[in-house]
Amino acid sequence: MEREHQVCTNCVMDTTDSQIKFDEKGVCDHCNTFFTDIEPEWHTDERGRKEIEQTVAKIKKEGEGKDFDCIMGMSGGIDSSYLLYLAVKKLGLRPLVFHVDAGWNSQEAVHNIERMVDQLGLDLYTEVINWEEKRSSAGLF
Repeated sequence: MEREHQVCTNCVMDTTDSQIKFDEKGVCDHCNTFFTDIEPEWHTDERGRKEIEQTVAKIKKEGEGKDFDCIMGMSGGIDSSYLLYLAVKKLGLRPLVFHVDAGWNSQEAVHNIERMVDQLGLDLYTEVINWEEKRSSAGLF
């Protein structure tokens, strides 16, 4: 049975996500999860800054004497690129950059990853996944 197309009244998510659920006001479960689980703990003020600084201090302490003090995933998109920049330049972390290549990277994403890693002087580990093999072994097609 096919669902009627619906768009969240709060964001752009819609029924192209086959698992999405909407409440009586038409707000999707992704938004409701944000409102109940994330937003109450999301402190964009001085409290949040102190929490980040404490976490970073702990990461740095546990990483002393090691090649890396953390690992960061990177897709090559703007979000992961900016977070990598912040982690290195603003927070002083020494991440190992981790990328999963499932065969559908855009040339721009690959370029962004290479450029960020090179300019920040970081090491990159790329896990190449044979998507066709994974897909067939999982019985997806």
